[in-house]
Amino acid sequence: MVTYLKPGPAPSVEHFYHFVVQYLLPLFEKELTDGVVGKGYIVRDCGPMNVWFDFVFGPDAFTIMSREKFRTAPAWRFWDRYIQMDTFADSKGLLIDVTRFRDVVTAFREKFVPGGTTCDTVTVLDRGLPPAYYLNGSAEKAGGGSIRRSISNLDKLSQMISERKPVNLVDFAEMSPADQMEAISRTTVLIGQHGAGLLQSIFLQEDAPLVELKDTTKPKMHFRILAESLGREYRAFYLDERHATLSPQMLNEIVDYVVDRA
Repeated sequence: MVTYLKPGPAPSVEHFYHFVVQYLLPLFEKELTDGVVGKGYIVRDCGPMNVWFDFVFGPDAFTIMSREKFRTAPAWRFWDRYIQMDTFADSKGLLIDVTRFRDVVTAFREKFVPGGTTCDTVTVLDRGLPPAYYLNGSAEKAGGGSIRRSISNLDKLSQMISERKPVNLVDFAEMSPADQMEAISRTTVLIGQHGAGLLQSIFLQEDAPLVELKDTTKPKMHFRILAESLGREYRAFYLDERHATLSPQMLNEIVDYVVDRA
């Protein structure tokens, strides 16, 4: 009997935030409890996110079904039944079971975040152009990265912090899953503009704060909720617009806050 493991009701599991909380972590939990790898289960094609299937479960762990097949033929042609994943968020992206979320995140961190590394670096998230997949009509929801939001002087912020603490300015979208986990393992404070890369904060060391550079046009509190659910210190600095420049005063405020905690 062929079974489809169906993701949660996300806007698009081709984008990292929804992919992780509504597909990857629920699949990881199901592997821990029931063992699903190598048993012929079908998962849906998640575009550039598919590399995480290989990283977490190994190559050929599942049969990946393309979106085109979903659209052009009835489901019964491909599977006999489906299992709806018990996700960690509702359709608005809010956590719905904090205790369960903590347990699964802890298990994921223990397995995939390298241990024994020196935690000594402030990680600043850069936002480049999204991969071509999200620009050329391939994605079910286009856009991302610096097209949606940007800060023109993140390099200045990094330079100011680097005068007092080690800094790593990175774009997670350009890194392999393993390299992302390596960077997270060395992070004392994670700083970034509102966006999916901040989700990596759930895998930080427990005492590492999250700093969100958040425009007032985007009132959603996803990352604050994530941080609070894990008992993590959270601080937001508010920007007037999605494409912003940090003022000298805000640069100094952010640097002072970060250096005090790094």
